[in-house]
Amino acid sequence: MATQTPAQDAPEASAQPIDKLLQVRTGKLRPVFGLKTPSGIFKTVHQNPVKVEFLGCEGDEHGYIGHGGVDKALMWYPSQHYAFWKTELPQNAHLFGVGGFGENIVTSNEKLSEKEVCVGDMFRFGREEAGVVIQISEPRQPCFMLNHRLEVKDMSIRSQNANRTGWYCRVLKEGHIQSGDPITLVERKYPKWTVKAVQTILYVERKNWEAIRELSELSELGEEIRMIFLNRLKKGIFLDESDRLGGGEDKAWNEYRLVGKKVETPRICSFEFETINTIENSAPATPGSHIRVKFGGNSQVVRAYSIVGGDSDRFTLGIALDRDSRGGSRYLHEELKIGDTLSFSQMKSDFSPAVDADHHILIAGGVGITAFLITARQLRQQGQNFHLYYAIRSAHDVAFKHLVQELGNDVTVLDGSKGQRLEISKIIAKSNSRTHIYCCGPQRLMDGVTLAARTLSFPSSNLHFEAFTALASGDPFTVELAESKKTLDIKAEQTLLDVLRDSGFDIPSSCEVGNCGTCRVGVRGGKVEHRGTGLLEGEKKGAMLSCVSRGIGRVVLDL
Repeated sequence: MATQTPAQDAPEASAQPIDKLLQVRTGKLRPVFGLKTPSGIFKTVHQNPVKVEFLGCEGDEHGYIGHGGVDKALMWYPSQHYAFWKTELPQNAHLFGVGGFGENIVTSNEKLSEKEVCVGDMFRFGREEAGVVIQISEPRQPCFMLNHRLEVKDMSIRSQNANRTGWYCRVLKEGHIQSGDPITLVERKYPKWTVKAVQTILYVERKNWEAIRELSELSELGEEIRMIFLNRLKKGIFLDESDRLGGGEDKAWNEYRLVGKKVETPRICSFEFETINTIENSAPATPGSHIRVKFGGNSQVVRAYSIVGGDSDRFTLGIALDRDSRGGSRYLHEELKIGDTLSFSQMKSDFSPAVDADHHILIAGGVGITAFLITARQLRQQGQNFHLYYAIRSAHDVAFKHLVQELGNDVTVLDGSKGQRLEISKIIAKSNSRTHIYCCGPQRLMDGVTLAARTLSFPSSNLHFEAFTALASGDPFTVELAESKKTLDIKAEQTLLDVLRDSGFDIPSSCEVGNCGTCRVGVRGGKVEHRGTGLLEGEKKGAMLSCVSRGIGRVVLDL
């Protein structure tokens, strides 16, 4: 497991204190931010000793269902992070003060951070004979409350991606704590499982099965996180994080009017849509943003497309005419007129750049360029090391030419009519383990990248694929649910995901075009027509993507 290495320069277990407790903070539940759920995120600092019990500090209260409990008795946040956030988000610097993340425990030692503190670490606060003993249980999974508290629309995902979330602790020995108490590291059992390393498996290397298996058996890891890993391992379920990060805001559908339509290439048109009703908390499109659309008043015909630019109120899509279209691209190209309206979901992103990469390689074919224009623009603005390869049939097939030209030397356009070829093996051969490769385009292009990477032993965890079309309909089939003893029929125009949800199964999903793997379900028997890129080849024997894949005849599911 290349990702998991022992904590660097981390403190070792010793009888000598390594830091002191700066503050102890608690908060009472109260209505906040106009939300229905009250919160205790606003916490008061205590000068006098505070009683600590197995369920946390006396007088501390939690409103959100995911907070509190034995494994989350105390929330510890390193105060040195606030300087980072003030630099990162200077317009909100006044909000990034100690206590901003709703922490109970405040420390400032640079060696007490997510990169050094490990799951299972035992710390003593205070003198040995009367000190409180706590144990690090799990990374804090930031929730949407941070977005409101710090007035940054994506603060929860920002802190998650930056590995500056803090962590939760369980209480092993009750007592009293107060500011100034010495902090001593009593025991370290798992030096490779730093908080950051666990977060990497949670959010980045989501299919590192060796690490997932080990963490699912780590008794010191909090029950919630262990169950996430067990569900991945045993049931093939990948948790949908949208409710936690955004408070469920992604579930709404909104009406948009077509305000612009332009021919980009002989096969690709750009479509500009504007909301009929202003979106509350409108947000700009981010790298990997896509959106789902319902067609022709028939809610069963749903397609997803990458966003080229814009925000929640007004955005642009680039869509190619599929010659075999069954109601999606053909309707947009041939029937949709200026002023017509369509229903769109909220924007989501499952294809953003890896935060731990030193170099990013973007490979696009045809309309696949739409998945990378925002990404490339942001990487260029941030001064990050990247290159975009754009393969086209001829010079007439360059879509969004003005946006491509803005990338300057960071893009290579390969014109097939001039004999220019995308030499995938050479590109991958020059890459190292800190390089991440992203591909969007025809299936043959994605297959070529997969084969070249396998041949050159390039790590599969560093490969990311985005399909720009998703054919979800097909021949009808039947599923037998082994655990619940039910039988369901899926019609030609239905998806397995929709039928399972209509039958009462809470199947998580995200992209719904076969890219992310969130909606996978376990398969016990039968043949499957696999679609999408969300499953590795070895995973297809026991799982299928319920959003796009289809059974052949009759299949048995582990549900």
